[in-house]
Amino acid sequence: MSATSHGGLLALVREHGGLSRQQMLDVTGMSRGTLVARLDALARLGYIYEAEALAPTGGRPARRVRFDDRGRVVLAVDLGQTHARVAVTDLAGRELRGSASDVQIADPGVLAAALDSGAALLAGGRGERLVGVGIGVPAAVDPASGTVVHPTTIPGWAPGAVRDAVRERWTVPLVVENDARAGAVGESRGPDETLVHVKLSMGIGCGIVVGGEVLRGAAGLAGDIGHVRVGPATGPLCRCGRRGCLAAYASGRALLERLGGSLGDLVAAQFDPTVAAALTEAADVLGTALATTVTTVNPHRLVLGGTLGPLPLVVERVRRQIHETVTERAWPVVEAGTSGATVTGLARLVVAAAYAPEAVDAAVAAAPRPP
Repeated sequence: MSATSHGGLLALVREHGGLSRQQMLDVTGMSRGTLVARLDALARLGYIYEAEALAPTGGRPARRVRFDDRGRVVLAVDLGQTHARVAVTDLAGRELRGSASDVQIADPGVLAAALDSGAALLAGGRGERLVGVGIGVPAAVDPASGTVVHPTTIPGWAPGAVRDAVRERWTVPLVVENDARAGAVGESRGPDETLVHVKLSMGIGCGIVVGGEVLRGAAGLAGDIGHVRVGPATGPLCRCGRRGCLAAYASGRALLERLGGSLGDLVAAQFDPTVAAALTEAADVLGTALATTVTTVNPHRLVLGGTLGPLPLVVERVRRQIHETVTERAWPVVEAGTSGATVTGLARLVVAAAYAPEAVDAAVAAAPRPP
């Protein structure tokens, strides 16, 4: 990335929280005329603005050039197998307005209903500018195209269903991501941390963040631990068609097949001896399976999210299995996830995509020239 391109200049301004023109000239070494022209283009497109005056040095006081995040918002849609969370956030991922509903992800109307909710939430704001849309789905996603691959949980969805539905409504940057990976981004505390995030709800998903970057893998399957075989080939049947997968033993769906009810019922009855025993067994299987991931990645933290992951019994049993299976030097902090991590992660991913230097350069190049 060149610091003298339009996108490079914006990245420089964002990194420093604002700079004067002279400071930018000192850092980049570019000519004043080129700098002024590029800053004018960024200002016309709403990327920057002139903020507070700096201390006078004689003559006309200089002003700090800042990144224009005023009124900028992201639409984040977290689609789980049995829930949907739709939110309008600021660029830091803080939710401004939101709605939640129970869904069945295989229902072909789920996506349109969620986008309708998003449109209504956006209409409820004043003076806002949508910079991008993030959609989290409980399936593997191709990192290059944003299409759904290996849709075990959403078999009725066409690969490009999410992308095409959003494009019909908004012409802004779009990020489509696996929900567990988006949750990992939302849980991440910065580029110095290695994090493993496991979502335990109806299914089991996993996201890994290293150095501030989420791992996606060659085919978008990094962290797809739910379909690792942990039992014999004669074990319980998984939705993927194989037997003995981790999800067939330890997912919320596997628990409900044994106990009945809903995930909410499991949470409400977590201290019932029968339910607690089933949760303990599932968490032990999950913790043992995660030992390989922990040893391979060596994370600072292992965060358990979703509906069932944060339950104290689950966190403690997973921690115990990790401690019994992994060498002490590799023990991570094992803790419950935070509510809304997937929405936060989607917002962060959208902001990273919308304001990437190459995206800014492309937007400037495509904009009409001033008369």
